[in-house]
Amino acid sequence: MDKISFVIPCYNEEKYIRDCILSIKKEANFLSQYEIIVVDNNCTDNTVLIAMQEGVTIVSEHQKGVVFARQKGYETAQYDLIANIDADSRLSKNWVKIALHYINNPNVAAVTGPLIYDDVSKSLSISTKIYYGIAWFSSKFIGVFLQGGNSLIKKSALYLADGYDTSIAFYGEDTMTAKRLEPYGKIKFAMKLKLHSSPRRLKDQGVFSTTWLYLKNYLSVTFKDRAVTSSYKDFR
Repeated sequence: MDKISFVIPCYNEEKYIRDCILSIKKEANFLSQYEIIVVDNNCTDNTVLIAMQEGVTIVSEHQKGVVFARQKGYETAQYDLIANIDADSRLSKNWVKIALHYINNPNVAAVTGPLIYDDVSKSLSISTKIYYGIAWFSSKFIGVFLQGGNSLIKKSALYLADGYDTSIAFYGEDTMTAKRLEPYGKIKFAMKLKLHSSPRRLKDQGVFSTTWLYLKNYLSVTFKDRAVTSSYKDFR
C-alpha cells in the first residue's frame, strides 16, 4: 500500500498552506501515486488561490468545523490511505516512509505521532515532550490516542467505522475517531512520526489551559463517549 490521499482542512491558512503542501510533495515524491486535497472550510483569504497555484485538489465544505472538513476529505479521497495533516504543519523528514512502515501491518488501522512546535521556548519544548510521553503511556494503558492532524488512516477501516463522528465539534474528535477505528485494527502511536507545527493555539490560549482542554475531553470521550467542551476558538 503506497498510494496516499493527503487531506488538509483549511480556514484562512494563507500564511501556512504553501509550506504545508510543499513539505508533502517533498516527502511523498517516491510514492507510486498520491493526491493532496485541500478542504476549503469557508476561507475568506488567499488560501484557495495559493492551493490552486500548487496544483492540488480543492473541495469545499460549507459546514464550519474541522471534523466536517475531515469528513469531506474522506469522502473525496480516492486512495485507501488517508493522511490527515493540519494546514499549519510541515511533514518531517521520512514522515511518509515511517507512516507506511506501521500502516502496512494488516493489524493496524491508523498510525499517529507527536507534534514538534516551531520557535518556542525551551520550557515549552520540554513541556511538549512530557505531554506526548503521557500520551504514549495513555495509549498503552488508558485508551487509544490519535493526534488528529498527524495521522495516517486506512480508508477501509474508516468506512467500516461510518466515517467521522460529526457530533463532536473540536475537542475530543480525534479520540472519538480512534475509538471508532479500534474495532477494525490497532491505533499505533509512533514517537518517530513527527510533524512540525505552529504553536499558535498554545500561545493564544496558554499551555496549561490548552493541555487541560485536550486532557479532559480525551478522558471524557474515552470513558463516556462524549466531549465536555462544545465551544472552541477556530484556527482552521
